[in-house]
Amino acid sequence: MEAAFAKQHKLSSKVLKPLSQKSDARGWLQAGSYLGAILLTTAALIFTWGTWWAVPFFMIQGILINCLYAGVHELSHNTVFKTRKLNEVFGRLFTFILFMGRDQDKFEHFQHHRYTQDVEKDAEIVGGEPFTLLTFFLYMSGISYWPSRIAEVFRLAAGKTDRWPHLTPPQFKTVHKEARLLLLGYAIIIGISMLLGSWAAVKFWIAPMVVMKWFQFMQNTVEHTGMPHVDDIYENTRTVKAGPIMQYLFWNMPYHTAHHTYPMVPFFNLSELHSELVKTAGVEPQTVGHFGFQYHMFRKLIKERTSKYTGQDITSY
Repeated sequence: MEAAFAKQHKLSSKVLKPLSQKSDARGWLQAGSYLGAILLTTAALIFTWGTWWAVPFFMIQGILINCLYAGVHELSHNTVFKTRKLNEVFGRLFTFILFMGRDQDKFEHFQHHRYTQDVEKDAEIVGGEPFTLLTFFLYMSGISYWPSRIAEVFRLAAGKTDRWPHLTPPQFKTVHKEARLLLLGYAIIIGISMLLGSWAAVKFWIAPMVVMKWFQFMQNTVEHTGMPHVDDIYENTRTVKAGPIMQYLFWNMPYHTAHHTYPMVPFFNLSELHSELVKTAGVEPQTVGHFGFQYHMFRKLIKERTSKYTGQDITSY
C-alpha cells in the first residue's frame, strides 16, 4: 500500500532519511515512562482500594494497560528502539499483558499493511461480519471482544487452523507454540494467586483491562472503519485529531495515514512526517476526532440498522 501512495505523494530521500532514524533513547523514554505510569497507578490503586478514590485510578489503569497495544504495534514494526532485540522483548511483555501473542499479531498486522482494506487479504478484517447497532456496541464495550480473544488463544494452542488461512505453515507453527507458552504463563500466575490467596492480578490487571477496553477501540475503529476498498492510503486510512495526552497514550498512532504511508518511520517522528506529507500532497488526509467518530457511527447505524461494508473493522461511517 505504501507504493500506491508514493506514486502521487512520494517524499524525497533527503526528507525521509532523517525521519526514519531510530533511537534507543527515545524508545526508553516512551516505554519507560509508560510502564512507570502503570506502576504509579497500581500503587495508587493499592493505597485507595476500598474507597471512591480508587475509581479514577482504576479507569486510568485500564486505559494505560489497553493502550499498550499501540506500543505493541510500534514494537512489531521495530520502530520503538534502534536495538532490534529490545523491540522483541518489550513486544512480548506487552502482548502477554494483553492476552495475545506477539508473533500472531505481527503476522496479521503485516498482512494488514500489505493489503489494507482488501476484504479477502487484509488479515485484520477477513471473515468479519457487517456491524449492526448491537454488534458495534458489544464490540466497543469489549463484551464480544474478550470471549473471542480468549477463545482464539485456546484454539491456536489446540492447533486449530481454520480461522487463520493467511498464516503459512511455518508461521502457524510459531503461533501455535506461542499460544501454548502464553497459556502456561497464565496458568503459573493463576497458580501463584491461588497459593497466596491473592486477587491482586484481577484487581490491578485483569479487571481494569476488561472494563476499559472501549478506550483503545476508540482509536482502532476510527483508523479504517468505513473507508473504501481502494489501493490508495489517502483514501483507505484516516488520521485522528488528538491532543498531546491522547498522542502519548496511543504512541502517536492518531497520525495513522502518515504511519501507513511510511511505516518504517518511528512513532516519535510521525508528527513531522504528517506535516511533510500534507505539504507534498497539498491537502490534509481524512481526519476526524475520536469521540466525533463514535457519535457519527452510532447515528448512522441507528439510521441504517446495518453496515454498508463487509468486515468487522470497515463499517460504514
